[in-house]
Amino acid sequence: MSDPIAEIMTIAYEVAGINLSAGKRTLVESRLGKRLRQLDCELSAYVERVRRDAKELTVMLDLLTTNHTAWRREPGHFADFEQRVLPALTRSGGSPSRVRVWCAAAAPGEEPWTIALSLLRAIPDIGKRDVALLATDISTSALTRAKAGRYDAQRIEALPAADRQLALEQVEHGPPAIFSVTAQMRSLVHFARLNLMESWPIRGPFDCIFCRNVMIYFDHPTQERLVNRMAGLLAKGGTLYVGHSESLSAIKHPLRSIAPATYVS
Repeated sequence: MSDPIAEIMTIAYEVAGINLSAGKRTLVESRLGKRLRQLDCELSAYVERVRRDAKELTVMLDLLTTNHTAWRREPGHFADFEQRVLPALTRSGGSPSRVRVWCAAAAPGEEPWTIALSLLRAIPDIGKRDVALLATDISTSALTRAKAGRYDAQRIEALPAADRQLALEQVEHGPPAIFSVTAQMRSLVHFARLNLMESWPIRGPFDCIFCRNVMIYFDHPTQERLVNRMAGLLAKGGTLYVGHSESLSAIKHPLRSIAPATYVS
């Protein structure tokens, strides 16, 4: 007898590299439960639907993807980005004239918007510079929220007042009060859906890649392939940030560790 939960887990691994162990069966069932009720569909029939319907496959991956993040999460990386990476790009004593950054896991947006905030903080005359940030994610629902760039007061309470003033403007008084990222912030970021397991229509080179708290969902062979692909897109001396729980010591790659979860080419 077929095991539809196991089949779902296999599809998630084959398509998106998501490694769901046997202990995650309950999670899969709970994440898909509401969708199955919406479709009035049994799990076994849903497996066949996902196999033949690319749109439903995307919905399923959205449901199985955890999109938790926060402004300035793991703040040491942003301090390093502002204090080491960007000054290293300085030319002739001025601001960096060309900066390319890739955020490979945009989630609901706090990650790329924090990177954009760091760029504004570190490059006061950024409007005169060639600066661009690519933000990608496999989840279409997360990207929709990220593009909207709207957050209630509770979601931004960890930001200092000066950062809130630089990055956000209040658009609704509420309650709750709603804040939206500014036009200047939006001008720096391009959002796109990308499955990291598929081909990448990305040329690079990137001065910095943020791929944080993504590889915890991948097995070691998948991590190794992903890190080596990213290393190939880094500029000479470029930096890769991964999540603090994502050590790369168990895989082979050409990067050098310089600080916790911080690697350079």
